[in-house]
Amino acid sequence: MKTNHTTSSITGPDAVATVARYQIYRQNRAGLFLPGYRTDSAPEAVEAFLNQAPAFEGGGVRLLDHHDQRMVASVEWRTEKTDFGFPVHHRANRFHDAMIEQLAGEVQAREAMRIELRHETTLTVNV
Repeated sequence: MKTNHTTSSITGPDAVATVARYQIYRQNRAGLFLPGYRTDSAPEAVEAFLNQAPAFEGGGVRLLDHHDQRMVASVEWRTEKTDFGFPVHHRANRFHDAMIEQLAGEVQAREAMRIELRHETTLTVNV
């Protein structure tokens, strides 16, 4: 059986469909993981993953490496009760790849430094 593929005037007949190496998937309420942010840069992917909010409270977030065909990071939620008895979700990032975990540590350290510098700047301006 032969299938005729049509080509777009933009892509042309020699175009090859490429997928970005890293892609973030967010879980919807039906339990499906839908694709979202994508990039070929590991540092950008890790930073986006750390800043990615779930689609709903307690929803899953995963970072996949399409080149290696595996999940390199995911989010787990722990529910704890407050003193008043209200359940509160706490996010825990789990890294399944040493390089991705190291990049996450660097991103978090850089963000902590940014916050500290911003705090020092506001103290200096207010004096």
